[in-house]
Amino acid sequence: MRQKQQYGYKVLFLFLLISLFLVGCHTTKKTDDTKKTQCEEAVTLKKIPIETDSFKKVIGWLNKDEVLIHCGYQFKDVLYRFNVRTGELHLIYQPNALILIALLSPDQTKVFIQIAHDKDSEIQIINLSGEKLQTKRVDTMGYLNVSWNPVSLDQIFLSYYQNENKIVVSDWDIAKNTTKEVPSDTLNPVWYSENLYVYVNNQNDFLLKKGELYLGDIRTGESTHLRSQVSGFYLNQDSLVMFTPSDFNDNDLLLSYQYPFMVDKGFLEVPKMTMNDRLVFPYLTQLERKSAIYGVLPKETVHLELKAGKFHLAKLNFDKRKVESVVELPDNAPILISPDGKSLLYGWRFENIINLDNQKIYSLLKDKGTIK
Repeated sequence: MRQKQQYGYKVLFLFLLISLFLVGCHTTKKTDDTKKTQCEEAVTLKKIPIETDSFKKVIGWLNKDEVLIHCGYQFKDVLYRFNVRTGELHLIYQPNALILIALLSPDQTKVFIQIAHDKDSEIQIINLSGEKLQTKRVDTMGYLNVSWNPVSLDQIFLSYYQNENKIVVSDWDIAKNTTKEVPSDTLNPVWYSENLYVYVNNQNDFLLKKGELYLGDIRTGESTHLRSQVSGFYLNQDSLVMFTPSDFNDNDLLLSYQYPFMVDKGFLEVPKMTMNDRLVFPYLTQLERKSAIYGVLPKETVHLELKAGKFHLAKLNFDKRKVESVVELPDNAPILISPDGKSLLYGWRFENIINLDNQKIYSLLKDKGTIK
């Protein structure tokens, strides 16, 4: 009798073990399926419901889910806001004219627009409802270089070539609707603070191998020399990356990092790009002053007039002097990080989104899918 009871206990014990195992497997499978479904949902992006021939470019991120789109046909351009998750498309502005430039404000609440006219152009500031907040005529039919002050949002640098040898740089006070000429040796001054800006004087060196870094002050019109041997730079808030041809290896470009501004934090070397011996600087993007810096970098030194080259998206680790590859890219093209730091706009027209979680590239255009 006792043997039968012991045998029964053993059978019951084995049954319980098997039951627990099956339940555990089912739970694990269910959890894995849930994670897989959530991952698939996270990267489901909608196509822009506009014919590719009418699409001009994505201007930038409005928020983590929406982008500003520039479309147009037969000199009649349109601005839309588009939700990449839901596919919703909303008209913002339709000027019935050719838009040369559209640029989002640093706080993503306003848009700078340059409208083409027969003998000059018109600049406008609109809000995201399409209401005009300010307009002004500019004495050029060419494309303007624009730098929007991230601290004082009522100030914008406008720069262009008046002729082959003369650069015009103006500070547009949006509230007063006045412009003031700013002494500058460059077409690309970049705002650093309310009154200060950073620029490089390449000393008329077309190849960009020479350069001096300066800090300008719009209040005094004077500039302070900061550093020699700087060919170009990337500035985000008070995070600065400077580009210099390497003294150690002719095939490399030296990237020097300062954070906060003017405090050296390290450097690293990357393969150099040139076009007809002229330096080509890498495209960089950073969400916040302390966050990761991403760049589009060549895998090896490349002369772009001879071959297309091979590129990848990489994170710049200045602490370890390492380039951490994220995903291979089909082209050397601009990037822009999203407000939540999880995605990047990528492409000459920002027509793609790179998902940083799964390292895949998704096209926003109707006739293309996942690139990688």
